Amino acid sequence: MRVLIGVGAWGDESPARVQADAVAAWRRTAPRDDVHSLLMADGGPRSADLFDGSPVGVGPVDSLRVGNAIVLLPADAARRWDPHALREGLAVLAAAQTDDRRPLTVVVPLGDDDPAGDAVDVWGADRDATRAALRRLDIVALVGSDRPLLGLHGMSASVRVGREADLALAAATQEGERRWNAIAAEAERSLPRGTLLGHERLADRHGAGAAAGLAYCLSVVGARLAPAARYCAGLSQFDDRALSADLVLAIATTLDPAQIDRGTVAAAAAAASRGGVPCAAVAREVLVGRRDLMAGGIASAHEAGDAPLGVIVERVARTWSPDRNGG
Repeated sequence: MRVLIGVGAWGDESPARVQADAVAAWRRTAPRDDVHSLLMADGGPRSADLFDGSPVGVGPVDSLRVGNAIVLLPADAARRWDPHALREGLAVLAAAQTDDRRPLTVVVPLGDDDPAGDAVDVWGADRDATRAALRRLDIVALVGSDRPLLGLHGMSASVRVGREADLALAAATQEGERRWNAIAAEAERSLPRGTLLGHERLADRHGAGAAAGLAYCLSVVGARLAPAARYCAGLSQFDDRALSADLVLAIATTLDPAQIDRGTVAAAAAAASRGGVPCAAVAREVLVGRRDLMAGGIASAHEAGDAPLGVIVERVARTWSPDRNGG
């Protein structure tokens, strides 16, 4: 049996340790199985730390060449994007591109982490000039949320969930909504023809409100938005590996609706589906029912609780492998 283990976050433990423990546990239980594993990035700002690639110097941000793409990450081990530094890094890459016919693919993992500064600073002093300067780049902004920028389910409204009685917060979010409405109205008036489809605004698109609006600001200067974890699974070749597996096992700290919709488990399940094989999941907490698991393409979920990861992986191996206990 060929098993592919996708290792996401597991509490505060290091990804490499989690990966080693999971593989060792499976091999103890089913030693004749062919077991492979890959670390799975969630699409947050430091996702490139988990990729194999060659470093590329782009000024104020760090980057890695992964396949045909350049994946950016904040410099100096920072956990959040500085919009100023991100703009300068993109400008360096754009200036180095001389062939308009073959735009360079640049991946900016955002997840849904707030930037270290105002998102509109990624435009600089002249938004239209920034868009023109970046035209030679195919920028892909990876988003970890389906939230639009504006509206009932938009960026400002989302921070009030569970705190609806806080009048000060309500006033602040209303002011934020007005500000972003004005920003979007001005920005989208100057977009070139063909940027928008029908009457749809960039501000209304799924994911535009991710990372406190940084996703929207990047889309205005030409970026396209993509689901973070699933795009990362393609970059790391997890999708390709899943095509030759008999079972995909996803590991995550918590299995909740967000994880099933757009987390690393969702990416693993999508890869397993494309390969026509089952996907099982291991999590410390399982907060969804059987119906949600089935809808998410997950054949079984195993809750670890306080038990060591290896114990639960052994249980999964005994459940799925015909070679359990070497038999």
